[in-house]
Formats: sequence, C-alpha cells, structure tokens
Amino acid sequence: MVAVLLSTVTVLSRPAGASKIATERAKANALLAQINEINSKVESLGQVYDQTQIKLNQINNKITNTRAAVAQIQSQVSKGNAQLQADAVFAYVTNGSALSSNPLFSSNASDLGATNVYNNLAQGNITSTIASLKNSRLELTQERTVLQAEEAQAASANAAAKKAFDAAQGLENSLNATLRQVKGQIAIYIAQAQRAAAAKDAGALKNARPIAGFPAPPADSRANIAIRAALSYIGTWYRWGGASRSGVDCSGLVMLAYDAAGIYLSHYSGAQWDETMRVPLYAIRPGDLLFYGWHGDEHVAMYVGAGKMIEAEMTGTRVHVVPVRLGYGFAGLGRPRG
Repeated sequence: MVAVLLSTVTVLSRPAGASKIATERAKANALLAQINEINSKVESLGQVYDQTQIKLNQINNKITNTRAAVAQIQSQVSKGNAQLQADAVFAYVTNGSALSSNPLFSSNASDLGATNVYNNLAQGNITSTIASLKNSRLELTQERTVLQAEEAQAASANAAAKKAFDAAQGLENSLNATLRQVKGQIAIYIAQAQRAAAAKDAGALKNARPIAGFPAPPADSRANIAIRAALSYIGTWYRWGGASRSGVDCSGLVMLAYDAAGIYLSHYSGAQWDETMRVPLYAIRPGDLLFYGWHGDEHVAMYVGAGKMIEAEMTGTRVHVVPVRLGYGFAGLGRPRG
C-alpha cells in the first residue's frame, strides 16, 4: 500500500498552450484527491499504531504481574527446600529412635507415647513439605511458561506497532513532499476546490439544522465545557499520537476536550465511535463528534455550532476551526454519553 501510494504521488510539469488552465485544474483536482487519500491512510495507520501501543501496555502489565507471581512462587520453593533439608537432617539424626519405641528396649515406658507422637509428626512434616514443594515447582513451571508466552506476545505487538509507525512515517514524508511541490497556479486551484467543497458541505449542514426536541446544550453543560477546552488548543501543531499542548492528533484533541468535562474517551477515533451514541444529522448539537472512515477509524472532529467544527486535521497543520465537511468519507455523528 505504501509503495503504491508513494509511486502515485506526482506533480506533472505544466503544459504550454491555450488549454493550460483547464489542464492544470484537472491536475489540481487529481493532486487534491491524492493528498486526501494519503492523509486518510496516515490517520488510519496512526490509529493502528495507537491500538498496538495500548495492547503492548496491557501485555507489559500482565508480564509485570506474572513476574511478581513467579518471584513469590520461587520464594515458596526456596522455603520448601530449606524446610525439607531441615526435616531430612532431623530424620537422619533420629534414625535409631524406632528401637527406643519398642517396649522391650525402653527404659521408661511412660515416655513411649510422647516419643511415638513426636516421630510421627516429624515424618508427617517431611511428607507435607515434599508435597508442597512439588506443587510449588509445578506452579512455577506453569507461570514461567505463561511469562514466556506473554513476552513473545509483547514482542509481536511491539513489531506491529513499529511497522505501523514506520508505514505512517513514510506516508507523512510522501505527503509533505507532495505539499512542497504544490506551488503556483495549481496551489490556487487546489485551494479553490477545497473552498468549494467546504461551501457545499456548509450548505448541506445549514439545511440540517436541529429541530424541536433537540435544543443546544446549556452554557454549563459538559458539551460546552468540552468545546471551550478544545478551542483552547487552537494553534497547537498536529502531532501524530499526540495528546498534549505540544501537539495533538484528531482523537487526542477530542479525548483531552472531553476529559476536561469529566467524560473519558479513548485515544482512538474508532474506539470513540463505539463509545458514543449515534445521532442523525438533523439532530446535530454543539459538542457532537463528526467521524470519518469506516466506523470512524480514520478521523474525528468536534462540532462547535454555526456549521463549523474544530479539528486536528493532518501533519503540517495546526488545530483550527473550519466549515463542517460532509464528504471525504463522512461516517456519521456521535454524541458522548453523559
């Protein structure tokens, strides 16, 4: 996929002649489609990376717990070995005690009962210690096997995360190279095409105003708290996987905004799709989330009202407010619960 995309991202030289404008407009539209496609792939790979990082952290936590269990069992085995050694020494030292338990050879018959009880307890301790030690060693072997499997799984998850990261890095580099080549008249045509698409989407959204029964959230609602939090990130650079003032990606911005309102959302647009309620377009309210891609797995933005949304769009851009886009793989709306 990466190789195909990299091979298709080209900017042809301008032709001469009277048909130059029409030709360059066509090139601009084709280039814009390529840029949108690459950005979509970058975002999708970023989501894959986020998911594999979450999986890796979960596995590492399991490994930590398993290692603690192994250490505890090893301690039990050491204690069992020490106890068995002590019991064995006792048995060796008292090896001739059986003769003294025979009434024919005992000098004091009143001590026979206590002697027999003591010897039986000693023999019982050895048997019990051996049984406990066997169980502990078996459990230790099982836990070590689990630990080896978890470590192998962690290595696999780490490799998957690196692969996703490297692939997205390659696409980002390709996208940046493409954008650097967008100059002159072609850049103007691309901007015109983007404005036309935005105007078309804004018009469609205008016709989808909320109806009775779907009022705007009150000023102190969690939705508006989230909006104010999101707006505070305007100007912050897009950073893939980011979730801080130094850089955010699309789902990171939404996660931070709703976290400020006391609502937890995952750092992954596909998971945020699952964590929110589906809302029809005619019922859109400020604070609702706009998802793109299959089940929101490519991009997410937040509606702020008046036909506008706030988003961390792509590499090379800052968090900004733009007209709502209903094309570009728009999947639907989601409203955070609570």
